Amino acid sequence: MKTNYPSKPEPGFNFVNGTIMMAKIDSIRTAAPFKTLFPIREDVLNRITTDMKQHGFDSGHPIVVWAGKKLTVVDGHTRLLAATNLGIEVIPVVLREFADENAALEYAIGSQRNRRNLTDAELMKCISALDQRKKKGPKKDRPLGKSADRTAMLLGTSRVKVERIRSIIDHAPEEIKEAIRSGNLTINKAYVITMGKRKVSKCRNEDELRAAMADELKKTLSKAFRDCIAELKKKYPGILLTKEEAAELMKELSITLKTELDKLTQKGKK
Repeated sequence: MKTNYPSKPEPGFNFVNGTIMMAKIDSIRTAAPFKTLFPIREDVLNRITTDMKQHGFDSGHPIVVWAGKKLTVVDGHTRLLAATNLGIEVIPVVLREFADENAALEYAIGSQRNRRNLTDAELMKCISALDQRKKKGPKKDRPLGKSADRTAMLLGTSRVKVERIRSIIDHAPEEIKEAIRSGNLTINKAYVITMGKRKVSKCRNEDELRAAMADELKKTLSKAFRDCIAELKKKYPGILLTKEEAAELMKELSITLKTELDKLTQKGKK
């Protein structure tokens, strides 16, 4: 590792993009959006701290800093905090240069994606951060058209999921977003809830509300039925019902379905 560089670039100091140097911890800085993009996980911090205490800072994994942005940390916040907690004063950093904040943000996201699968909460936070910056730029650079494909590739997910997350960001109430952040709701479930509420909010009269309810009920029951059949086929491979058994089951299910549907009709209203 090169160690003959100053702790921070001085006037006239030139470097090659990717230069590794030793820097004093108090000479580098953290700032949004990078320091808040991926919250530090306590279990990961404890594991890294224990390893660092035993073996020192691993020079094979230097902190990535944006040289032209006052040595702002782009990737490596957990390692930086572990070193700080242990009282380490000098750590290895790699100097990087980026065209703008969006390019640096994409680098930070790509680095995390290459290490692990991003959670739904992290995916939503990344897309929100990326889109906020694109919306501030020229209209031609805003997230339209093939942007979802590019974003999906960056995040290691599908275009459909990116589009659903954008719909949630734009239309979901805050409680839905908070449920995703806390891990209590998946993107797919949040999307279904959000789109369902949007559909209801667009209904102009009682007839349209009834039609929306019937449509949602049909889709929900159909999906539940298909999912149940798929699970039973896995649980009982090769086992098939006879025509008589299927007919009897259909009869019983029809009675149950009618009983429950009556609760949604004027006839069954109490």
